[in-house]
Amino acid sequence: MQADVVVVGGGPAGCFVGEALAKQGFEVVIVEEHGEVGNPACCAGIVGTGGFRELKIKPRKWVLGKLRRAVFYPPSNRPVEISRGKVEAFVIDRAAFDRELARKAVKAGATLLLRTRCVGLKLGREPVVKLKGARETEVEARLVVGADGPASIVAREVGLLKTARYLKCAQLETVAKVRSDATELYFGSSFAPGFFAWLTPAGDLCRVGLGTSQGNALGKLLSFIKTCPTASTKIQSKKILNIYTGLIPEPLTRKIYADRVMLVGDAAGHVKPLTGGGIYVGLSCAQLAVEVAIDALGSEPTAKKLRAYEQAVMKRFGREFELGIRVRRIFERMTDEDLNSIFELLRKEDVRALVHKNFDFDRHEKLLRALLINAPRLLPLLELKKILKYSRYLLKP
Repeated sequence: MQADVVVVGGGPAGCFVGEALAKQGFEVVIVEEHGEVGNPACCAGIVGTGGFRELKIKPRKWVLGKLRRAVFYPPSNRPVEISRGKVEAFVIDRAAFDRELARKAVKAGATLLLRTRCVGLKLGREPVVKLKGARETEVEARLVVGADGPASIVAREVGLLKTARYLKCAQLETVAKVRSDATELYFGSSFAPGFFAWLTPAGDLCRVGLGTSQGNALGKLLSFIKTCPTASTKIQSKKILNIYTGLIPEPLTRKIYADRVMLVGDAAGHVKPLTGGGIYVGLSCAQLAVEVAIDALGSEPTAKKLRAYEQAVMKRFGREFELGIRVRRIFERMTDEDLNSIFELLRKEDVRALVHKNFDFDRHEKLLRALLINAPRLLPLLELKKILKYSRYLLKP
């Protein structure tokens, strides 16, 4: 087989790229290892309303709920609620959302191969993608787009994952007594060291998940739903549906392009550093990838030409990634006692006003910068020893 572009991975970023390039008249093949687009997906499925507006994606039947508030449960188990009284985000049916993007890609002219796995990649003037499905075959392409998740085989074959870092995550669906317009976030080193757990309403079910920098994510999740003083009382059914496990990549810990190769979505590490959400960031960066790919395919998509993709990503999200990673570095080292102190600040009216004014669901840089600018008046509210303990991680490049 021959094609202009082979996209490995039929998730949102992969199908988005496939549709856009097919519309430009390029011959596109999208390879998806599963028998159905959209499954499995270890994802809370939350996307900001502003992000969808920016991407010009109109909410459809795949929207399962609308979130107006977040409730934070620090280790002290004293909840803090944040709300601006308006819809901040949608909870989506990821499988249905992904399938819509896949249908649009096929309608635009892309070929979608299901139950077909990329098992190798031979680089050269014309890269050759080795596939295994109903039969083994090869596709010769001018450009290969890796959209095959955090542990991307495309990235591994090209040597782009040498510095990659991950968090482990697990999620299940069950019946729980939670407010339909609120997501709940739980913090504690005993069940989610370095990250947090969540309860997110999704139609008739509730998505319960967590991320961790240490240990087995699924084991910690099962322990969390049994032992967490608050969450365990809200889960109303012993029946567990749709258990998923996966990895959350850390941005800026991998290269995202090589000669005739580009990475998009989770394969590129394009997620929000503080929450791991990747739908908005992944699709936004995929737009940039398309723009660069169209230009590069006009001649030869060499690494020299594809470097513009990384430059465009850094221009749009570089500060977001860098500042978010620094804050994550601090968060990962915080004790439960220190986390309690941070969340107590959210009970103060001036701090809440600052958050309400600067919060953006899809981009956290504005709020983080506002907190840094106002640090001189906020820091006295914390103990000096706690400030000194973590300040070096914020300043470290």
